[in-house]
Amino acid sequence: MKNTVFVLGLALLIFACQPAKKESQEEETQEKEVVEQSADPKLVKLWETDTVMTTCESVLFDGEGSRLFVSNINGKPLDKNGEGFISILNLDGSVQELNWATGLNAPKGMGIFDGHLYVTDIDRVVAIDLETGEVVKEFTPEKAEFLNDITTSASAVYISDMGLGLIHKIENGELSTVAEGVESINGLLSKGDHLMTLDAKGLRAYDLAENKFEMVNDSVTGGDGLTMLNDETYIASRWQGEIYHVAGNKATLLLDTKAEESQTADIGLDPDKMIVYVPTFFKNKVVAYQLEK
Repeated sequence: MKNTVFVLGLALLIFACQPAKKESQEEETQEKEVVEQSADPKLVKLWETDTVMTTCESVLFDGEGSRLFVSNINGKPLDKNGEGFISILNLDGSVQELNWATGLNAPKGMGIFDGHLYVTDIDRVVAIDLETGEVVKEFTPEKAEFLNDITTSASAVYISDMGLGLIHKIENGELSTVAEGVESINGLLSKGDHLMTLDAKGLRAYDLAENKFEMVNDSVTGGDGLTMLNDETYIASRWQGEIYHVAGNKATLLLDTKAEESQTADIGLDPDKMIVYVPTFFKNKVVAYQLEK
């Protein structure tokens, strides 16, 4: 009888412990899910081109054409040597046309507007016909030193001059200046009635109607390329070899290639597939990364 009572008691004790164990396992699973959900985003390498993108400075994703435009300085950033060129890559990194547009002077930032590829070219902006690859228009600001990035809105093309701290606009075929005294202005991104800018102070929003800046994030100072995942989230690069995920006041370092001396200049982005395209400048190649969140 004592043995029977002992066995029954032991069975009850084991049974009583089982729910607690299951509950503990569920809590651990929930904790793990929370950790995984809050993990920082990261970049995973997909492909890289051969080293034929000579001093590549900028990559522009063209979703409509399912292609990438790459600006190749092919020399020093301020050399007017006529050796600069624009290449077209397929989305898998293969070269569609290496010398699509030629005869340029250290081409850098690019933007598509009204059937043309607008490109900064030291102290001028050229408009290249998307069908022929020929330069069909040229715009030269009265003051220009180091024209760098380009962004486009529905009605205008905006250009940064990093050397003089200016932002220019081309609208209805006319060139004008919309902002002055913007130290180290480089990356531009059109967003409604604002321009998102990367400059010496960080990521800022410039109100085109009020002509004033508002700080968004002061972490990525002296940035280069600027792209947007959604209304509140950006991918920004520093030329020296850093790429950041910027959301509000948080900036997460996604990539650091400074040790390899591989630059991260004016990056491009496929926002739907979340692929970041990186021109490596002196490494003479474009590298594609998958953004994983």
